[in-house]
Amino acid sequence: MKNKRTFYSIITILIALEIFLFSNISSPIGKEIGINFATIYHFGIFFMFTFFLSLSLLKKGKIRNKEILIILLISLIYAVSDEFHQLFVQGRFATIWDVLVDFAGSLCSIIFIKILKKFNKF
Repeated sequence: MKNKRTFYSIITILIALEIFLFSNISSPIGKEIGINFATIYHFGIFFMFTFFLSLSLLKKGKIRNKEILIILLISLIYAVSDEFHQLFVQGRFATIWDVLVDFAGSLCSIIFIKILKKFNKF
């Protein structure tokens, strides 16, 4: 169990680093073809961030409401800090919309984990 938690923690850190590095890109792609890849990316990457963060914090396979609140708070703080970071990157700007999409990805991740736990698939 400890080896799994360590693995999940490493994956969480790698995802956090990837979010930070992608925030350094001066202009996002996808606008020229009409698909908003940024919104898809924000939702998906925060879904994965919260998913692996949750797995790294699980104790004996249980997740309580208090832990869920802490996980969501960590995810929200990271989403806000990511947008703040983008204020200092040329060609980027911070938006509340991105934070909301990030948080929606995090919420869906928690719901997904709860569903998996309900059906004993996790």
